Amino acid sequence: MSNQLAGFQFHKAAAKQAKLMIEGVEVSVHADMLVHGERKGIAEVGAAMLRMTQDDAATDAAKLKRQNMGLYVATLLRMHTEANLKGNRTPANRLCLSIDVQHGEAFVAPKASAQRMKDIRSACKFIAALWDTV
Repeated sequence: MSNQLAGFQFHKAAAKQAKLMIEGVEVSVHADMLVHGERKGIAEVGAAMLRMTQDDAATDAAKLKRQNMGLYVATLLRMHTEANLKGNRTPANRLCLSIDVQHGEAFVAPKASAQRMKDIRSACKFIAALWDTV
């Protein structure tokens, strides 16, 4: 993984982090680290989360499931960075990482993440609607 993460500057994230509000639902996203970088003279920021997956299956379906989950987590980290962690830096997808420690993979928030964000918002909207009726 050192090649995959070379060049990133990792910094300790705050122990207390604000919740991410999505469609009226408080979502707890806790970044383990802030990731700093620079591109074209612009200071950028992202967030990283260390994940210990419980699935050690090596089938194609299991690998695809882990990849999909990693990309959703990285997308949530991108949303969390924008809402709560950016400070005076510009949030960057390339610096939002879901790191699967067990399998030695790092998933980066995709540049084209509109569909994943829409899926997350739709799920939260559904949850909020259910909570109103319970």
